Amino acid sequence: MIGSSAILPARSIAKRIANWRNTALLWVLLAAFAVAPLLIPSPNTIRLLFITFLWVTTSIAWNLLGGFAGQVSFGFAVFYGVGAYTTALLMNAGLNPFIAFLASAFTAVLVSLLVGVPAFRLKGPYFAIATIGISEAVRVVMTNLTFTGGASGYRIVEHRPFSQREQYYTALVLASLGLVISLLIANAKFGMGLKAIRQDEDAAADLGVNPYTYKLAAHALAAALTGMAGGVFARYAAFIHPGGVFGFHTSVHILLMPVIGGIATVWGPVLGGFVFGIVEEEIVASFPEIHLLLYGILLIIIVLFEPGGILGGANKLLRRFRAKG
Repeated sequence: MIGSSAILPARSIAKRIANWRNTALLWVLLAAFAVAPLLIPSPNTIRLLFITFLWVTTSIAWNLLGGFAGQVSFGFAVFYGVGAYTTALLMNAGLNPFIAFLASAFTAVLVSLLVGVPAFRLKGPYFAIATIGISEAVRVVMTNLTFTGGASGYRIVEHRPFSQREQYYTALVLASLGLVISLLIANAKFGMGLKAIRQDEDAAADLGVNPYTYKLAAHALAAALTGMAGGVFARYAAFIHPGGVFGFHTSVHILLMPVIGGIATVWGPVLGGFVFGIVEEEIVASFPEIHLLLYGILLIIIVLFEPGGILGGANKLLRRFRAKG
């Protein structure tokens, strides 16, 4: 009894130290990226960081469902595209872009419920296949809608001067919001419930966790973040089309990033988003015809040889060094 009672305070202290480190790291990164446009005013660098922050946001969002809850979805392009078109339509109607971003989150949540209510009755590969079908169906529908421009795309007209720094800081705040949400969920009862579902859904249900409700909630939260990311991208690009924001490659990108960094962790999706954001343009430019094939090969290699991603591999190396030391 004495041994077990001593373990509990030790675990509590370790958890508090980990939380303090996460908070400190978050503030350091936020401060560094806040001053980056002042130190490196290159428009191309700011644009690259802007895109990277959006990828980080979507990576964190996917991890809430695919990492913590273990529900592999290939349909996040639906929320990204819905968010992009919602912002585009509302901005052209004269609405403030930041209100349009919130509306994009709300619309994405509604769509997530329409998708999740029937899809979460499926398990394993059947759920993944269903998300692919839904994503492709939505893309085809959007391609044939006339009021959004159909396959020709939709242009956004903003009646105010373009400010790249404003766009940059908007993406930075959104990525920070996603990271804060991920940190809070990872250490909360809700996060523990999602992780229990990932380990054994039936056992989690026996312990009082409602898998269906938990997955719907995680899906809605992930959709909200992804929808806002799509809206922020639409405002920056000023032109969107279904083949881009609703494309299957967008879903693959969103899924690949947390796998690269390390799924079911807080910082893995952030790391994966940065790695992907920096190298993605170069890969597409160098291999425009086979870049999806390369992503698929990379995904297979990571799953086979290092399921924990970059973060998992780094932790293994660190443990080996400690053991030798």
